[in-house]
Amino acid sequence: MLTDRLPFKINLKISHKGFILVLVPLVFELFFLIVLSVLLQQAEFEVQRQVRSKAIISQANALSKLFYDAGVAMGGYSITKSPLFSDRYDKIVRQIPVDLQELKNLVGDNDKQQQILIRLQTITSDGLKILGEAKSAIDDNRVDVAQFRARHMYKQIRQLADQLQDELKGLTEDERKIESESPEQQNRSRAAVKMFLVFGVIANITVAFALLSYFIRTISGRLSVVTENSLRLARGQRLKPPLTGNDEIAQLDDAFRSMAESLAEASRKERAVIENAADVICSIDMDGKFVAVNPASYESWGYYPDELMGRRFIEVVLPEDVPDTIRAVRSVRGATGKVNFENRVKRRDGTSVDVLWSADWSDKDRALFCVAHDITQRKLVEEAIKANEERIRLVIDQLIVGLIIISKEGRIESVNPRTETMFVMRSNEMVGKHIMSLFADSSFFNVADANDRTAFMDTLFTKCLNRIGEFDCLNSRGEDFPVEISLAEFAFGDGRVSYMANVLDVSERREVERMKKEFVSTVSHELRTPLTSIRGSLTLLAVGAMGLLPEQAKKVVSIAERNTIRLIGLINDILDIEKLEAGKLDMVMEDVPLSNVFERSEQAVNTFAANNGVILDIRPSQLAVYADGDRLVQVIVNLVSNAVKFSPKGASVTVTSKEIPGGLIEVHVTDRGRGIPEAFKNRLFQRFQQVEASDAKKKGGTGLGLAICKGIVEQHGGTIGVESEEGKGSTFWFRIPKAKNIQVLPPAPPPPQSPPQSPPGAPSNSGPGFGPGPNFGPGPGFGNGTNGGGGAPGAPPANPFQSPQAPAAQFAAPANPPLPNQNQWATQPPSIFPRPLPDANAGKQENQDQN
Repeated sequence: MLTDRLPFKINLKISHKGFILVLVPLVFELFFLIVLSVLLQQAEFEVQRQVRSKAIISQANALSKLFYDAGVAMGGYSITKSPLFSDRYDKIVRQIPVDLQELKNLVGDNDKQQQILIRLQTITSDGLKILGEAKSAIDDNRVDVAQFRARHMYKQIRQLADQLQDELKGLTEDERKIESESPEQQNRSRAAVKMFLVFGVIANITVAFALLSYFIRTISGRLSVVTENSLRLARGQRLKPPLTGNDEIAQLDDAFRSMAESLAEASRKERAVIENAADVICSIDMDGKFVAVNPASYESWGYYPDELMGRRFIEVVLPEDVPDTIRAVRSVRGATGKVNFENRVKRRDGTSVDVLWSADWSDKDRALFCVAHDITQRKLVEEAIKANEERIRLVIDQLIVGLIIISKEGRIESVNPRTETMFVMRSNEMVGKHIMSLFADSSFFNVADANDRTAFMDTLFTKCLNRIGEFDCLNSRGEDFPVEISLAEFAFGDGRVSYMANVLDVSERREVERMKKEFVSTVSHELRTPLTSIRGSLTLLAVGAMGLLPEQAKKVVSIAERNTIRLIGLINDILDIEKLEAGKLDMVMEDVPLSNVFERSEQAVNTFAANNGVILDIRPSQLAVYADGDRLVQVIVNLVSNAVKFSPKGASVTVTSKEIPGGLIEVHVTDRGRGIPEAFKNRLFQRFQQVEASDAKKKGGTGLGLAICKGIVEQHGGTIGVESEEGKGSTFWFRIPKAKNIQVLPPAPPPPQSPPQSPPGAPSNSGPGFGPGPNFGPGPGFGNGTNGGGGAPGAPPANPFQSPQAPAAQFAAPANPPLPNQNQWATQPPSIFPRPLPDANAGKQENQDQN
């Protein structure tokens, strides 16, 4: 090919080659048509030229004859004066200009012939003029003139006729030459056309065969290579060498080779997967024999692939599973997709494994392709799950708590046996009903009313969802009983949401609580009142109201009094704890200025702090809280007294307050004591918890004070906590809501009366504290009326047995001096509680300036 012989290589795409295949014949045909058209046009020109020459000669002869006929007609008219000659003459005269014009049209643009035509027109005009004058003389009967004109006209006409002949001869001379040469020229043109046609046909055939050869070599031959490679790939043979070039066929060959490499790699990976698969992959022919097995058969079944080849697969199936397996295999052949079935395969060692078969029938290969997955472990897990479900069902059936599964709308879906016993109803009687029908509310509301059901469900979700709520239920006998209900939301696999209600019959607990209340009432009235009387009697003995006692007796009486006060405080704390847990601790909520609370708290613990050598730094506050003022004083006094007990002498206890986000007021009580270990912080606010076991003996207290503080703060809707680092002191804090009325009133001025200062105190073993009414705060406290102390040292109660004349000096001075009682605090001005150290006010003022 031409492209193969070029010194450089041309890379053409198939589109370019197709363009060549179309363009080359088209260009050749166009060239052939153009040349042929030129030759045909030339031959036509020669024919037209010959025809025109003949027409010019014929028209020139006709014009010469007309001129001659005009003279003859005029001569006959002059002799005979016949109208026939006159009419003929007139007709010839009219025809001569027409023939001259036709001759002029035939001549065209030939300058020489145009000059001849001009002269012919002049000759004919002169001749016609002469003939016209002669005819006019004859018509006027001027015989002499006519004869004269006839003689003279004849000579002129003769001359004009000779001139006309000469001119016509010159006009037709070239045309006669053309006419004689035209046949030869036409023959040459025809010969040239024939030769060109023969050459064109031969050239066209040559180009067609050349293009065909080019197409075969560059397209068909290369495509046959690709086709051959596809057949070789199907047969697994080696591919032919890659095609050269940059056309689409070469790109197709490259893509095909890449595909072949990918298929080979995929085949290698497939073989690797099959050979390394954990599942047995095999092919079974129409006779049920293994024709291909992967190596996993040894690990799964204990047989090497060679041992299974040619064996019927039924031979490795347990005999009892053979019938079902045969039916499953037959169903695979009639199915359009994969079919799964299970059976048990007998291993070489005699054991069996559960196998899940995934089989697919191939009509082309007339074989069954199978993947056998060992599901022995899954079966064991399923059996374990089934057994576990049975155990769970057994546990649920044996629960002493009722379990009710309800829909989102409140319809009962299932219940456990305990629920049946609780409501004296069968499960089939309960399932489908609305849960509202099990409650006492159904006696007052209509279960059939959608609005009542919705309102009940809203209440149930509000009180019981992820929490415990108390309700009264109704059994089938119409008896109501108290229950505790907790709802938990869960979703099934289909996305449907349901709720599980845990129902606990608390009738026995209510009875126990009733008995507990009776016991508490007994303790309150039957134990605390006698103990108060005993304490008063011991106090009278201690101060000498019954006469002076020996020193040894005084010590015994003092020990008995302290233990009595401790026992009274313990009873009061227990009563407060019980009331807090029952939610029946009296609370009078109102807007309370913190300045008033701090002042009352300072009055309550000032003397106790002074006796322990601790400085109180209670900083003024302009904030107000929404709280029960007396209970808030109880909390602060307890926290401050604890801080004083565990602070070294000369240290200070600071009380501050601040407003924090969320509408809360935070109060801090900070000491510089030994601190609290990290492990004990979480247990500090529980009952009977102290940092060290020896604290109860050394520092006093019952271990209930902080638990009471926690209960009081939480009933205010607040929180309490501690921040401490061992060796660096502790900070107890609590947060309660701020006052609803933002305006803060200034502290009330002290009343004008000044009751007598309390005696130095009575024997005690813990810090100060108090409780309004008959109950008292945690830890330190004092008596109120006849109800004794609050679990801490306090002033002697107002006892009718006490001698009003007994001087203060007669009271025994205990280790921790007591505080005035609550009745005294209501009227006694702050000035009667002086600070023990001279620089206390200065320190307080300095701290206020820093804040």
